[in-house]
Amino acid sequence: MIAFTHDVPPQRVVFAARALLHTAEEAERLNFSRALIVATPGSGARLGQRLVDLLGARAAGLHAQAVVHVPKAVAAAGLEAARVANADGLVAVGGGAAIGLAKAIARERGLKILAVPTTYSGSEATPIFGLTDGERKITGRDAKVLPRTILYDPDLTLGLPAAVSAASGMNAIAHCVEAFWADGRTPVTMALASEAMRRFAKNLPAVVADGADAAARAECLVAAWLAGTVLAAGTGLHHKLAHVLGGLGLPHAETHAIILPHVMRFDLAAAPEAKARLGEALGSNDPANAIAAMLQQFPIPQRLREVGFDRSKIDFAAAEIAAASIKTPRPASADDVRSLLVAAY
Repeated sequence: MIAFTHDVPPQRVVFAARALLHTAEEAERLNFSRALIVATPGSGARLGQRLVDLLGARAAGLHAQAVVHVPKAVAAAGLEAARVANADGLVAVGGGAAIGLAKAIARERGLKILAVPTTYSGSEATPIFGLTDGERKITGRDAKVLPRTILYDPDLTLGLPAAVSAASGMNAIAHCVEAFWADGRTPVTMALASEAMRRFAKNLPAVVADGADAAARAECLVAAWLAGTVLAAGTGLHHKLAHVLGGLGLPHAETHAIILPHVMRFDLAAAPEAKARLGEALGSNDPANAIAAMLQQFPIPQRLREVGFDRSKIDFAAAEIAAASIKTPRPASADDVRSLLVAAY
């Protein structure tokens, strides 16, 4: 007998070309009078400054110090910036790094977030946060960190390099894959995951081939939103492993992309319904090989050794995963994880 609880927190989504121009209007809806803009250095800072200009008197400043995996020291600096600015709201612009730092600040200071995503990470659609402490990445779930409003502007993704688009998109595809066996899955989350995967299968290769394809960019951004939304159902071996490797300093999206086909081969052997749904969305009776073939088309690292993974850390990672006692869709022992990492290496 089917049984589930579907409990999704409310979130306003504005999706349109030039949606960035609605930033001040959306900040006003959230009652921001002193919003701190959170971004990454470089191009992120330039876009952040544009938001400062658009917000005008509602801007309390720009903090462009976000980095991937949100190290504790970076989170502490962000908290201090929000305190000094006396911020009453946060505007996070960028990918998972900027949104992740905004979540760390929001969780401690009780501030609302307005998210303006520029990649396909999907972090803006989830109540999941993460911090890195030494070699360990600590993740959790808290409704306080879920952005209250998302502004999706496909124009902001037109400048994404092919490698960033590919890795970010594969990260989002991983959200879809695990949605089919997550403990909190519902008919809604599985339907969203199927739709997101269908859109990515058709449009992500097109975006990587031609970054100026605005229609494909918009489709991928919709897919990223759907894929991020289904993370609320929970995660499994793939995401746990990606977080362990991220704690060791590996790049987030690229690591997701590299290990995904290997984890799929392992887990789909015990998940016939997931295999059928993924096969339908991908147009293949072998979804793991279809994803591997897609990855091979993309100009991104294909093996863990290419992103700096130290092979001597395999036993550490295997022990971390074994300690997590992952059972769904099949148990993952330390030996299983070692074999998977050797293959990905």
